[in-house]
Amino acid sequence: MTKRQTQWLLRILLGGGAGALLVLALWGPLFIGGYSIPPACQRLMDALGLPGAVGVTLALAFSFGAAVGVATLPFEDEGIRVLRRSLLHFAVTACLFSGLLVLSLGMEPRWLPLWLLLLSAVYLVIWLGRWVGWYGEVRQLRRALGLDEGPSPLHWRETLPYLPVLLLVNAGLPLLLTLLDAPDVPVLRALVLPYLVLPLGGFFPALSLGKRQGLRPLYPLVSLLVFVPASLWVYQGQAVPLFWAVALAAPLLGNLAGWAWRRSGLAKQRRS
Repeated sequence: MTKRQTQWLLRILLGGGAGALLVLALWGPLFIGGYSIPPACQRLMDALGLPGAVGVTLALAFSFGAAVGVATLPFEDEGIRVLRRSLLHFAVTACLFSGLLVLSLGMEPRWLPLWLLLLSAVYLVIWLGRWVGWYGEVRQLRRALGLDEGPSPLHWRETLPYLPVLLLVNAGLPLLLTLLDAPDVPVLRALVLPYLVLPLGGFFPALSLGKRQGLRPLYPLVSLLVFVPASLWVYQGQAVPLFWAVALAAPLLGNLAGWAWRRSGLAKQRRS
């Protein structure tokens, strides 16, 4: 078995195992319910019984987790091949995600496009963050002769390629969710944006930046500066300090985690 095949198998097992463990951890809400609330998988249990519902849900969760695990593998090839593989992977991920929502959780199909839109946004943000880092590495490898340039003040030049991702997460998506949100029940602005889009969209691109460039504190600061004016428009002039804290903390934690990852990798190389 080649090194690449071993990496694939390991990511599939780790991601799939995490998905299956999550189902087991949520056994009560999924298959038992409580306090007059039916279990989330009630429709599937009515159709297949408890063993069948558990089997289908575990299979879908394992497959979805495996797809997420494979997504963490480094990019290979370049150009159109990377795009084709990414589109194929997203299609598989979206199908498994839809299966979990509709088959296991019994969600009405009319709500599926909204959830797929949110999945697409999260996927795009993470993909862009990884692609920017990968492309930066490719440029470094392609540099023929000559010394590398020294770091720019506050490392702004190293942070600049990640700016489009940051603008998408902290300005573009909040404005889009505001346009799509219901005026009477603003679920997208009250829950999805601060507790899904900002944490994930802030953490993973910053993680990629930290793994490839090291500690770059300018990125979390710019994240906050971009989100504050956007939030004033989204929340009609109201101050939202908690959401501002998320916009600052998520990229900061991601960058610190990537920096620690980078340092541990360099330390292993020195020991070897």
